[in-house]
Amino acid sequence: MTTPHDFAQQLRQQQAAKRPGPTPQDGASEQVTTLTIPTSVGAVPVYRHQPHFVPAQRVIINLHGSGFIFPHNAYDDLFAKQLCLSTQALVLDVDYPLAPEHPFPQPLQATYQVIQALQAQYHSLGAPTIIGHSAGGNLAIGTQLLAQRHNQPKADRVILDYPALDLDTKPADKPFPAGARAIISPELAETFNAYYRPSGETGNPLISPVTATSTDLHGFPPTFILTADHDSLMPEAESFGQSLIAAGCTVTLHRYQNVHHGFTLNGEGQADQALRDILAYIQA
Repeated sequence: MTTPHDFAQQLRQQQAAKRPGPTPQDGASEQVTTLTIPTSVGAVPVYRHQPHFVPAQRVIINLHGSGFIFPHNAYDDLFAKQLCLSTQALVLDVDYPLAPEHPFPQPLQATYQVIQALQAQYHSLGAPTIIGHSAGGNLAIGTQLLAQRHNQPKADRVILDYPALDLDTKPADKPFPAGARAIISPELAETFNAYYRPSGETGNPLISPVTATSTDLHGFPPTFILTADHDSLMPEAESFGQSLIAAGCTVTLHRYQNVHHGFTLNGEGQADQALRDILAYIQA
């Protein structure tokens, strides 16, 4: 019998085989080092992108996409590099623990502890911008909900890039626009959910942020939400945006046309425009 760990490893190998990664650009204008942040779940690597010739102007914390099971990859490195060089920011790319080896709440606990440690370490650069892609967007929201619950520092702003925010609804019951099944099938999405949340718990905003109440969201940082019109996750991300608005939060929402889940990092369609919009939001 194939164990969840073995199947996750197979999925990781398949992803690595079909995604060789982008060609690295000239790295002379940035320095990349690895920090190791201790957490209750274990040590978490953070890839630190530092402008080479000028002092950093701000700090950005990036949480990569993963379906909760896939590791950090070359596309994440390239995205962090683009942020660093375009904004002269210190970009901290967090390689959080993965399911099924680390199911909920471990990835969220570790990510929250890492972000709190980084905020303390780089407080002179001000409150960070936190960016979360797909599953990383789920974790980004959870870290801010936990910060509010524990009266701890929050981000200056949050960017959610096609976030996965509803694990309570079965993937097979979600709409799948043209081409969406070829990117992430309902069966694969169900595997992601089961590995991250093996207990099947529902109604927890730390797992499914779409269930958050106005009380939960009151005081949430200003948020920019990017969605793809051919992504099954589009409705839940836009619904979360409406919940933020109902809670009195500042929200910018942009739906990009004729693109699929993952388009911003994969370079599909309006990816360049989306990156320009992200950079503009960070620097506003």
